[in-house]
Amino acid sequence: MDSILDYLSLFGLATSAFVLVTGCANMVLMAVLWVLYLSLVNVGQIWYSFGWESQLLETGFLGIFLCPLWTLSRLPQHTPPSSIVIWGFRWLIFRIMLGAGLIKIRGDRCWRELTCMDYHYEKNFL
Repeated sequence: MDSILDYLSLFGLATSAFVLVTGCANMVLMAVLWVLYLSLVNVGQIWYSFGWESQLLETGFLGIFLCPLWTLSRLPQHTPPSSIVIWGFRWLIFRIMLGAGLIKIRGDRCWRELTCMDYHYEKNFL
């Protein structure tokens, strides 16, 4: 089982390095990367149970729809992405920002009183 996980990780690393270096991707390649990461998250169970794992999966899933279907080329400049995908990214960003703010407000009194950032800027810039 360990060697299979190693091979999956190496295959994902090589595939994502190809996309990063060449700047070329398609829906199929991005879907393969998403399925690989989804399988690692499911196998990892408690080690992959943090909130950012599901956010990365959701971001990767939305990123699939930004690429062309079959052609292995760069994102076309003349074709804007679907407005559904753009609104999906906006909704994801809203939830991340709202969740981060709610966790901070719940955690400490200075966040509830809105004074933590005053101290941060005072300490770092004076």
